[in-house]
Amino acid sequence: MLAAEQLPPDRRYPAAATDAEEDGVTATGADSERWVPGRESGLRLPADARALLAGGTDFLTEAFRASGALAADEGVRRIVDRAEFQGGGTGRKLLLTVAYDEPGRGLPEELFVKFSRDFDDELRDSGRYQMVSEVDVAILSRSPGFPVPVPAVLFADVDPVSCTGLIVSERIPFGRDGVEPHHPKCMDHAVPDQVGHYEAILRGLARLSGAHRAGRLSPEFDRRFPSKRAGAAAPLGRQVPEAKVVQWATRLLDFVDRHPRLFPDHVRTASLRAQVLRDVPDVLAARERITEVLQGNPDLVAFAHWNANIDNCWFRTGPDGRLEAGFLDWANAGQLSVAQSVTGALSGAEPFVWDEHLDPLLTVFIDEYAAGGGPLLDLDELRLHVLLIAASGLPHSMGAPIALAREIEDLDALESHRDDRLTRHENARIQLHQATRLLHLWQTRQLGDLVRAL
Repeated sequence: MLAAEQLPPDRRYPAAATDAEEDGVTATGADSERWVPGRESGLRLPADARALLAGGTDFLTEAFRASGALAADEGVRRIVDRAEFQGGGTGRKLLLTVAYDEPGRGLPEELFVKFSRDFDDELRDSGRYQMVSEVDVAILSRSPGFPVPVPAVLFADVDPVSCTGLIVSERIPFGRDGVEPHHPKCMDHAVPDQVGHYEAILRGLARLSGAHRAGRLSPEFDRRFPSKRAGAAAPLGRQVPEAKVVQWATRLLDFVDRHPRLFPDHVRTASLRAQVLRDVPDVLAARERITEVLQGNPDLVAFAHWNANIDNCWFRTGPDGRLEAGFLDWANAGQLSVAQSVTGALSGAEPFVWDEHLDPLLTVFIDEYAAGGGPLLDLDELRLHVLLIAASGLPHSMGAPIALAREIEDLDALESHRDDRLTRHENARIQLHQATRLLHLWQTRQLGDLVRAL
């Protein structure tokens, strides 16, 4: 990357003629010309699609030269096509197709641009802080020998003050060129060989974390993501008062009673309702003890992906004939508990995966982690940590009543958790799944008893 002092301080990429509106790219907020200073390159960074398109090929050329993707005498000749991409939990996205002055160098022409900001949606915009870690990973993923597939990054930078930034990478060709179609979050019933896909995810996660423990990642990973033992395995997040959590749990259980078609029979029992309400105070009272257990074994701490849900991956058959996962969306990555990495990956899995395949999947992770250079983990300990993380996430898995009421007009008309309208409303679908998973694990894994046994 170029140092800031090497670049003109007043570079702003003034507005250029563009037909972006005709191509479906909408302005965000009253002022679409937003530019901030980049931490890595010193370039002025566009905060949204309209600003980037105004900067046009001048900005893209300067950015790709600054990152080293283009040589000093190479450039982006024109933007062939652009379209806004809808999806994801934070920021706006843009699809670009570009042409280069010197085609044939192997640089991707189909690009994906992820912005940290969404000026029209306060909730989505509040997640902009995640761009800081995403930019760090994007830059480091270009290191030789990075152990898992990731999109080729052409430029990544962020202003850490405002958390305004962007990543420009190759666009994954979902559904062609040997890559499976994209698998949406919490719709695993449509995925063939669900267990095989999770095996591929966990092999990749273990290979990454094992490489870090073996010292095979760039030393920059430890500089940008220093070990923070106290926070490496702290899934509890903000401390919600007990009375509030009991209120949320009661609201969720009442919602289950009012909308029984959305939940499996075994989580709609009076005994489970009583069990959850009885267990909540004990789980909350054990927060410090849970944290002690989760932070008790340094062998479980390594650089890891926080949230490798199936929708944050792509899949193709690898050279060895096995399904291979590539990884997207590195928000909150860092040195953390590998149990948190596993739990994040499995959080969207259907109940039968947790019931019938949890131990075999954890064994896949353990074997690959050790083969990659990490310590040999104990299956019972790893399983305990995964379930404790699930239990301690109690306050954050009970948003279904609010999300569904906000996004679905006639809840009583929903036929099941696979109703087509939930397919179209991602957040409502995810919240429903998380609530169902919580209740299912609470019953089948006796999470309250597990915590009290600590």
